[in-house]
Amino acid sequence: MTTERDDAQRPASLLPGERLGLALDERCAEFEALLLEPPLHGIRRTGHDWLRERYAEIVPIVLPAALRSVERGEPVDPACLARLRAVAADCAEDPRVDFSVVVRGALPAIRVFALVMHTAARDHTGSVDRATRTMLAMSRASLVAHELGSCWAEAWSEERRRGTATSAPPVDLGAIDLIARAPGLDEFEERMLALAAQGRSNDEIASETSYSRQAVAWHLGRLMRTWRAPNRTALVSIAFVKGWIRARAHGTGGPLELGAGTDDDAP
Repeated sequence: MTTERDDAQRPASLLPGERLGLALDERCAEFEALLLEPPLHGIRRTGHDWLRERYAEIVPIVLPAALRSVERGEPVDPACLARLRAVAADCAEDPRVDFSVVVRGALPAIRVFALVMHTAARDHTGSVDRATRTMLAMSRASLVAHELGSCWAEAWSEERRRGTATSAPPVDLGAIDLIARAPGLDEFEERMLALAAQGRSNDEIASETSYSRQAVAWHLGRLMRTWRAPNRTALVSIAFVKGWIRARAHGTGGPLELGAGTDDDAP
């Protein structure tokens, strides 16, 4: 059973789900006016225009839910978070922004809220209860800002990763010529090396070069001994590292054309 004294002390430890009594959820217009011109010091300058545009998009979406969450001690509305994620995903491909701007995107909102709360506390310096509730509002607002900022950054980074994974079409090895040019090799050994780099077997290389399978094995074995490569994978790796193999995409899927002259000369 609680007493009147218990009730008097209760605001100092206001529980989640209890209202602050600051009517924050009725002050959307005041906060919105400040947030649409957010203080951007500490944010990379190249991201200022991008962040202002994002605030213009997301403030109408999240502000009512955020202030209600702070005022009432409730979780942010899941529907609001879903809309925030959608906006983040839509702008993930914008080239004007980098991750450092995204992760600091909530700072202007925290600064605006702190300014309003500081003014409110100063106007009620004689009220211990009001000051206590103002401090609790700042604590709740920090948690809400962290939740919103994390939600945004996660959706943005996930969409960026998804875009990176899908933006480049699968490589068609049949549409790429690997051309070998290495010192001490004749044009036929260079062609064998290029075909080996494409993953062709000795039988396939023999078919492409009109050499016997045994001759192909002998030539590649000689290169492995000369370059001190323990196997074909190492042989190809050495050739790539040395710059003796390069790629030429031609889009035709036709046979490799490697010779001593131009790339179009056939052996």
